[in-house]
Amino acid sequence: MHQNPFIFFLFTLLIYLLPSRATADYLIGVGSYDSTGPAAGVNMMGYANLDQSTAGIHFRLRARAFIVAESLDGPRFAFVNLDAGMASQLVTITVLDRLSKRYVLSANV
Repeated sequence: MHQNPFIFFLFTLLIYLLPSRATADYLIGVGSYDSTGPAAGVNMMGYANLDQSTAGIHFRLRARAFIVAESLDGPRFAFVNLDAGMASQLVTITVLDRLSKRYVLSANV
């Protein structure tokens, strides 16, 4: 049986939040984006064979985001998960740059 970690995360989050008796209301948002690259001809970073490259798509790669806010104008927390072996520093810098044009980012990003 194939288990989806995204569903498990949401189920765990709901179990944690439902019995909560907090007096504050939180705004929770989720998002998902297909980040699958080219289907063929991509270098596989040298695992086992330096000349090996991709020849198709085994499964689609996704970027998933979970955002929690105390209010529309209040502070936000975002967690982003990328289905990739590794992302370059350029990806992180570009994402933070785009977010900073839309939102005020805290210093501990």
